[in-house]
Amino acid sequence: MSDAMALVTVDVGEGSAAAGALRRLADAFRAAGLPVVHAVDTGLATSVAPDAPTPLDLELLTEGGVQTLGPAELAIGLAGRGAFEATPLDAVLRGLGVDTVVLGGLVPSPRLSASLMGAELRGYRVLLATEELAVALGAHLAAA
Repeated sequence: MSDAMALVTVDVGEGSAAAGALRRLADAFRAAGLPVVHAVDTGLATSVAPDAPTPLDLELLTEGGVQTLGPAELAIGLAGRGAFEATPLDAVLRGLGVDTVVLGGLVPSPRLSASLMGAELRGYRVLLATEELAVALGAHLAAA
């Protein structure tokens, strides 16, 4: 498992079925000091980053900015089909030295699929955070 790993959640609303498992996985990443990046749909008035202590600045995110939500926790706005398309995500991850991306979101989702392809095309190792992986990886990070 890489220490240069980040969790990227893609368009996960607070009430979604994926939110519970991803919330626990995000907690494990936070506890391990690993980056968590939320790619949110700024077009939805109810867009929220799961468990974010800070409200989202939708204007900043719509303009392509990066919002700091906490230590090693960020938000970006979704500008296209996936989290890497027309966003600062690749630059943010490279700046953090990330080589492995754990992607979480609604399955099936065109945005999650496009994000997975975008990450692979940019040379990242990619893991899809299914519920089973979220549980196993969360346990691994908690034990480390």
